[in-house]
Amino acid sequence: MVTFRDLAALTADTPSARPSVAPGDLDAHRAAVAAAFAHHPVLPAPPGTVFRTGDSLMRWLELHYVTLRDALSFVEGRAEARVHVARRASDAPGRQTEELAVDIDVVAGDAFRVLRRHAVASVALRSTGNESAPDDAAASAAFLVERDRWRTFADVVAEEARRDPGLLFRLTGPWPPYDFVSMEFGG
Repeated sequence: MVTFRDLAALTADTPSARPSVAPGDLDAHRAAVAAAFAHHPVLPAPPGTVFRTGDSLMRWLELHYVTLRDALSFVEGRAEARVHVARRASDAPGRQTEELAVDIDVVAGDAFRVLRRHAVASVALRSTGNESAPDDAAASAAFLVERDRWRTFADVVAEEARRDPGLLFRLTGPWPPYDFVSMEFGG
């Protein structure tokens, strides 16, 4: 851990300047972020972020101190929820994938507008064919939710799912605020 004033950066040594990020490394990164998130607000850096020396990390923390403190204040007491919406497979026989994708964007957009009222912030997620968007004809969004309002948010997701039985809603989280952090690192 490298500390500067009241900030702490969780670090690990790496043998090379540009490490490859293997699945095991991603799991270790997620576990470290989750462990810190269980007790403190966190700003997750992308896996594989490398500083050449501890001093260069310290200078970066010093240079960005005010921005990092403001960002930590923003995410404190909040967690990320990811909501994925898809058509149930049996409800769309014979329809083209492109037609379903447009349709799901419209329908999910209505549900996401309702969910935004119960979140501090939201961001649409792109389909990546993985956990974030398990189906090409799915829509996904991330919501930053007050931790003490998580149950209410989950109830609203369930209510939206009941409104249209042809849709499959999946809520995951609470997560660290991965989709609400963007860090710029100079070259």
